[in-house]
Amino acid sequence: MKKKEHISDSELEAYIIQTYYSGDSNKDDQDITIEEHLSECDTCAQKAHQIYQDMKTLSDWNVFTDNQILINVNVYKALETLEHQSTDAQVKGRLHRWIKDFKGLAGGSLKLMMDMYSQGKRKATRLMTEGLEKLNALNPIHFDYEVELAPSRNGKSEMVVNFNKIKSENTQTPLTVHLDKKRKDLRIQYEADETKDLPWVLLLPSKAPGSAQLKEPVYDQKKNRWEIVFTDIDEGEYILLFEPDYMM
Repeated sequence: MKKKEHISDSELEAYIIQTYYSGDSNKDDQDITIEEHLSECDTCAQKAHQIYQDMKTLSDWNVFTDNQILINVNVYKALETLEHQSTDAQVKGRLHRWIKDFKGLAGGSLKLMMDMYSQGKRKATRLMTEGLEKLNALNPIHFDYEVELAPSRNGKSEMVVNFNKIKSENTQTPLTVHLDKKRKDLRIQYEADETKDLPWVLLLPSKAPGSAQLKEPVYDQKKNRWEIVFTDIDEGEYILLFEPDYMM
């Protein structure tokens, strides 16, 4: 690797996750090449340090807002508020079931950050799959990041992790969640026919739980799938919760 051929953000993120967060001490040729490049290139070394600091901020999410008991209380209150405000019998019924039968626990949960400054320098937008396990009811949806082909420095394509696109791992119905920084929207898609009864989704801002949004899937006959779209998402931290106890 020549010094002028700088390392991409996605490669650095994958390297940092493997080296510092996954506990995997085995290094392949690509890892060694990256380390050699970082020892010679101040630009990439500085970028790697900043990405590491950003990731550390994400993994060390503020203790107060990441207290799962507090979050569960906020979820419960948000559901109660939405039930009280709604005049739709179906909406009230589903919310009442979520509150009464499951105490606000979810069928699956994710964290997300939209265009937030980390360490006051670099804005971060991404989905996070870990850290909210205690907010889930029994048998929740399990999520993992999508892996996609992307151009590499040598002109060939290689597999990289997409931290803004997540798929379900344990559902018969394919489910994807996609966070888009440019459009400032969040899309949840269920690949199922129109007879399927699927979970609704709650988007809860961590700083303003009173402005939570609950949305139901809308069926697209042309694409033969269900979709939920949250638009105009402001900068900030959010929690995404799926309605519990739906066979997918």
